[in-house]
Amino acid sequence: MGLCRKILSISLKEKSIFRFDYIAGVLFAFFYIILKVYLWKGIYGSGGEAVNGIVLNDMIVYSILASLTGGVTKTSVMNDLNDSVLSGSIASDLLLPIGLKKYLFIRSVTKNILETIYTTAPSVLAAILFFGFHTEISFFRVILYLFSVAMGILINFYYNFLFGLSVIWFRNSFFLNNINSVLSNLFSGALVPLWFFPEGLGMLSEFLPFRYIVFEPVSIFLNKRGPEEITAVLGMQLLWIFILYFAVTLVWNRGRHKIMIQGG
Repeated sequence: MGLCRKILSISLKEKSIFRFDYIAGVLFAFFYIILKVYLWKGIYGSGGEAVNGIVLNDMIVYSILASLTGGVTKTSVMNDLNDSVLSGSIASDLLLPIGLKKYLFIRSVTKNILETIYTTAPSVLAAILFFGFHTEISFFRVILYLFSVAMGILINFYYNFLFGLSVIWFRNSFFLNNINSVLSNLFSGALVPLWFFPEGLGMLSEFLPFRYIVFEPVSIFLNKRGPEEITAVLGMQLLWIFILYFAVTLVWNRGRHKIMIQGG
C-alpha cells in the first residue's frame, strides 16, 4: 500500500505540473466520444431503426461506456518495458524487492486510477449530460460489470506485458506496440462493437483475448448477455488470465536470464 500511495503521489504531482496536458486530455476524450456518437447517429439515420437488434440509444450508451471501460482497463506496460530496456533502467528495476512484474502492475493500476478520475470520468460525465444515458441499470449487473472489468484489467496487463517482453530480444518493440494498438482497438470493441462484425472477424475474435477487455463487460452492463452467457464470459476471462499468466511467467523467466547474461 505504501508503494501505491507513493506512485499516486508522484502521478498527482505530474498532473498538477502539466495542467495544459490534463485539460487537453479531457477535451480530447470528450470530443472522441462525441465523434463516435455522431458517427453512429449518421449510420442509423433519422429513422433510427434497429440494426442486428441494436437500436441507436444502445449505441450511444455503448460509446460512452466503452470509453470509460477502455480508459479503466488500458495499460502502458508495453511502453514502460520498452523504455526501461532502452534506457537501461531495467537493471535497477530488477532489484526491486517486490519484483518487476508486480511493480509494473501496481504502477499501471495507480496511473489508471488517476487517469480515470482526472481524464476519463470528466469526459464521460460530460458526454452523459450532453447525450443522456438512457438504459436500465441493475445493481446486480453493475457488480458483474465491475467484476468483469477487473478481470479485463488483468487480461490487458498480462497480454501487453507478454508482448512487451519482446524488447529483450528485438531491443525495440515500438513496431509491435503499433500493431498491438490496431488489433486491440479493433477486436476489443472499443471502436466498433462486435455485434456488427462480419462472420469471419466475429469468429476470429472468439479465439483472441481482446473482446474480454471492453466489449464483453459493456455487453453485460447493457443486459445483452443472459445468465448462461455471463457465466461463459466470466469463465473465459478466468481462462485467459490463467493462459496469459502462464505464458508471461515462462517468457519472463527466459528473458530475465538473458538480461542478466548480457549485463542489463
